[in-house]
Amino acid sequence: MLHFRRGGRVFQRTLRAVAASLRQLSYVPTSWQGVLAGLNADGRGQLEPFLVAMTREGGHPRLMALVLDQLADQQESLQRERDAWSFVWSGPEPLHAKTADTFATVDQLIRRARSSLLIATYNIGLSCEFRGLLESIALRLESEDLQRVDLFFHPVQIAEGFGSDPLAAIRRWFHAEVWPWPAKPRAYVDRRLLSGPAERCCQHAKVVIADAETDRASALVTSANFSEAAQRHNFEAGWLVSQPWRAKQISDHFQRLVADRLFVEI
Repeated sequence: MLHFRRGGRVFQRTLRAVAASLRQLSYVPTSWQGVLAGLNADGRGQLEPFLVAMTREGGHPRLMALVLDQLADQQESLQRERDAWSFVWSGPEPLHAKTADTFATVDQLIRRARSSLLIATYNIGLSCEFRGLLESIALRLESEDLQRVDLFFHPVQIAEGFGSDPLAAIRRWFHAEVWPWPAKPRAYVDRRLLSGPAERCCQHAKVVIADAETDRASALVTSANFSEAAQRHNFEAGWLVSQPWRAKQISDHFQRLVADRLFVEI
């Protein structure tokens, strides 16, 4: 496959413009100056050797145009893939000032969600600011601004004191300390917590997905817990993806874990 040094939307338009000019030709010109008129030196430097090489191979201008349009399609596809991902970072200011901030990204995902949220975390932060964030979600559930919220977590604050009925203890703590508001999410914990296995195990994934079943779905996969310490102070890294099919893929994975009873609703 041919590879041009330059990419991006401007070069895509250049490729398509040159392809359109080539389609106007019924013959192979002896010079490409007219076809490449208006391009800067870099554009001419990349395209002219290609056109010359195609001419040597007996290529007709319409064939060259077809190849350039296909190259433009590939450039466009690559650009969409690049635009769909962004790096997200937590850390003390000003070290992450030029990178998307984890807390701001999570807050934006939650605010922009119009139908559903999926949140997976190890620790649920109970600072004043995060309780306010949880309350805002509860109020949107109550008003039906959100139809569904799924919350996967590990009850780290009481992990050493479940007693004889771990599920009941987790449920009491969750409704009293984490989510006291009437409108409740579907909250899940690792089933292995309830059987007390010898090995240490926990739900440790950190994910936030907005509107997973829609064409506006987006997802953050991060090392940061759903807590103020993780999202504002720790060094944490993640990727935000705005491709709906990828966000749905992550959401579907969690739903399969629930269907397979690897997570239990409290």
